[in-house]
Amino acid sequence: MPSPMRNNKHLRRLMAALIALILIFAIMTATSRDRADVTIVEKAIATVLYPFQLATNYVAGHFRGVGTTVRELTQLRADNASLRERVQAAEQLEARSQQLVQENQTLRNELNMKERNEHTLLTSQVISRTSDNWYRSVLINHGSRDGVQPNMAVVNWQGLVGKISSVTPYTSTVQLVIDAGFGQGGFGAGAKLPLGDLGIIDTVQGGHVRMKFFISEPTVQVGQPIFTSGQGEMPADLLIGYVAGMGSSEASQEKFVNVRPAVDFNKLDVVHVVLQPTDKDRGANAP
Repeated sequence: MPSPMRNNKHLRRLMAALIALILIFAIMTATSRDRADVTIVEKAIATVLYPFQLATNYVAGHFRGVGTTVRELTQLRADNASLRERVQAAEQLEARSQQLVQENQTLRNELNMKERNEHTLLTSQVISRTSDNWYRSVLINHGSRDGVQPNMAVVNWQGLVGKISSVTPYTSTVQLVIDAGFGQGGFGAGAKLPLGDLGIIDTVQGGHVRMKFFISEPTVQVGQPIFTSGQGEMPADLLIGYVAGMGSSEASQEKFVNVRPAVDFNKLDVVHVVLQPTDKDRGANAP
């Protein structure tokens, strides 16, 4: 059975709650009317609650600022990613544009060279170049069915590329001027300087091209162009390269010049085979 003290406690609490409600309604009734002045109760409550209001406003403002900052950072990241994509696309477009300009210029040079050249040229594409003989030979897409034969000269708009070393019906292998065996095997690689000094082209190990002379005191200047002389298999007046400097053999005291090839062998794409009539054709067409 509940004790009287316990009942008294519940009664006191109930009375306190009723008094608080009565006071709240009284305050609401007193402050609900239109008036210009603020009551003493309102001032007291406002004074007591002012620090809490400040704290609440600060916290709310802080969280609003954090939310705004997060949204701005998210937008900035999205904008940054979009800008990076645009920059990459622009760089790719610029690289492609430069590549097309270079290809266009190369094709123009090849076309101009072909129009100016007095020889009959067969334009071919380089279709293969193995890594183990990068500086020795390339494979082109024309062969014996197209009239290509061994020892025919191969050129591009820059100058002499090399010679045909072997053929199949549909492809041919081009031995480059910078191959160490280019001037060997009885192949004629006659060369001449602008003033008429004659010699032969000889390529040594490492791709170093030289011109050996038939006379002991050639008239040579650095930068002079070197052409094929027409002696041997090569047709005349094909640009081989330029004089890079003088040299001599220690054993034989034979003089030679180091040759800087005219062709950039790292960028072989389009070449031309110099077609020449064969001995059989000459005999058949002879009077």
